[in-house]
Amino acid sequence: MEINIENIYKNFDGKKVLKGVTLKIPNKKSTIILGKSGCGKSVLLKIIYKLIFQDKGVIKYNSEENVDINNFSMLFQYGALFDSLKVWENIAFQAINEHDNSINNLKEKVIENMESLGLTSDNFYKYPSELSGGMKKRVALGRALFKKPQVIFLDEPTTGLDPINSNLINELIVKTIKEKEITAITITHDIKSAIKTGDLFYYLEDGITEISDTCNNLFKTTNKKLNYFLKGEK
Repeated sequence: MEINIENIYKNFDGKKVLKGVTLKIPNKKSTIILGKSGCGKSVLLKIIYKLIFQDKGVIKYNSEENVDINNFSMLFQYGALFDSLKVWENIAFQAINEHDNSINNLKEKVIENMESLGLTSDNFYKYPSELSGGMKKRVALGRALFKKPQVIFLDEPTTGLDPINSNLINELIVKTIKEKEITAITITHDIKSAIKTGDLFYYLEDGITEISDTCNNLFKTTNKKLNYFLKGEK
């Protein structure tokens, strides 16, 4: 799905968060949205997902303003797994509630889903509390992919992970986007993850799109504001 964001504005209690953001999310590619805390990344993500609505501007999904949000899924920053549900129930949560298939059919699909993410069958009946941080993130990714979305939103996908697990999750994201042929939109502070998983990036600052380029060119930028961000300067 191609998504075009045109001149988006959003205020909260008189504070201007987005001040005319314009960007293009290409179909079946990975787009990274970078920026300092408070720059409006999360707000923009929620607007694209139609969780909240913009004050001004237009978003078109494959050239249409209307979209079925069932084509979307989200990998939340901290996984947002249900502690009282087993791994397989977390992955199939939406399908279970919608009574899409028999339980046996759902379990078979969950096993396929888990195998594609390197989750072994001995985790099937475990609870999230029994898993490592990296395994929890895989389960959360499995849930996001279970209904075969056209677009996946990834909110700080490597947060809380050590370098080894961060790299494993990055590799899974790259593999997933390629094999599933889906559109990915990621907000992250992890520059290594951005370069590893992204095709192109947009850098937001002060509520606008400051610069965009391919992720391979991220460290080649001559934009002063982006350079300050990459160096961790304020």
